[in-house]
Amino acid sequence: MKKTIIYITIFAIICFSSDCALKYSMGKEIENQSPYYLSFASIGANLLESRLDCWAKIKTTSNNEEMNQALLKVLNHLDLPAEQDKFLYQENNQITAVQYDLCNNDQKYYFMIQTNKTVNASHLLMTVIDKKSDKKLRQDEQRLKEILDCTVYYQYQGSINARPDYAGQEELLQIMLKNMDADIHDIYHDGKIISMTGYSPSIGRNIAPVTVGRKSCNVQTSIRRSDKENKTEVYLGFPLLLNDY
Repeated sequence: MKKTIIYITIFAIICFSSDCALKYSMGKEIENQSPYYLSFASIGANLLESRLDCWAKIKTTSNNEEMNQALLKVLNHLDLPAEQDKFLYQENNQITAVQYDLCNNDQKYYFMIQTNKTVNASHLLMTVIDKKSDKKLRQDEQRLKEILDCTVYYQYQGSINARPDYAGQEELLQIMLKNMDADIHDIYHDGKIISMTGYSPSIGRNIAPVTVGRKSCNVQTSIRRSDKENKTEVYLGFPLLLNDY
């Protein structure tokens, strides 16, 4: 009888430990998810595209050779192919620039190094687009920050297979922000598009806020219905949406 009780006790301890380990593992997995993940999942949106835009001031380059070397340094650090015969150059009275576009492992990369002759300053601009997730984008961000002090913006585009009315669209954006524990600071309507900006303390550690109307913001959402298809497009930006939507 005593052995039976001991076995039952041991079994209960094992079950309890396993349950705790599973919950901890699931909790860590959710914690490590990109901020867009739960937000999109909360409204049933499918991810169409993840986009990273970043820029940084670099050592001033005064000619094509110096721009080449600065660009090659970044490409090599990110382990990206560098085909110098595909570098494109631009120059006018104020600006000197080199541009390089490539595709690598399902990501599209757009690089530009630009020197403003008037203020004698150079900047690197990098855009990366991925149709699957932002995992590689976040890796690229961290690697680029190893050599440059970057300003970083993320944008996510998704779609819902439905066309809710205007009030329904606004409610969807509120749900997205609620799932990020974000306080809504501003709502914009123009009859076709609804946009909301806010601040989420839960993502404040990873997303540097910007000031909009004297308020700190680190997230912006937008939504619009497709005029031709039975779907609705949603956009999510950290800290703001930079591009057309």
